[in-house]
Amino acid sequence: MGNTFSSQTSAMPAASKAATELVKQLVAKNRVMVFAKSYCPYCHRAEAALKERNIKFEAMDLDTRKEGDGNAIQESLLALTGQRTVPNIFANGHHVGGCSETLDALANGKFVELLEGNPGKFAAEKPKNAAKKESDEIPADETPTPIREARM
Repeated sequence: MGNTFSSQTSAMPAASKAATELVKQLVAKNRVMVFAKSYCPYCHRAEAALKERNIKFEAMDLDTRKEGDGNAIQESLLALTGQRTVPNIFANGHHVGGCSETLDALANGKFVELLEGNPGKFAAEKPKNAAKKESDEIPADETPTPIREARM
């Protein structure tokens, strides 16, 4: 999907707006961000593939958040990316997708291209949900809510 986020945040309730802002902050702050669930085998497989390649990433298990906002975060991810399922993975601000898309991108070298700041053909191949608006930009100086320690 690239780094384009939908502009649907204006119609969201305050709790959803907070979840959406959290997602945007985490994606902007972390080179690789994985939104997952603790019991999901696809999440475990994608994370294992990243570990096998020594790619450091931050992960947030939506089902174990003490804040109780996992469902709101998952709905925000759906609104922003068009993807409801986990894992929901981003590299250098670009939406990679789920487990299958991540494994494919790792296998064909496109994941590394994203990490090197060269989305090139990868970003062009991914469909866009909506045109990017200035209001969808993530301020670089904002500090997101802490998440669990980086997985490696």
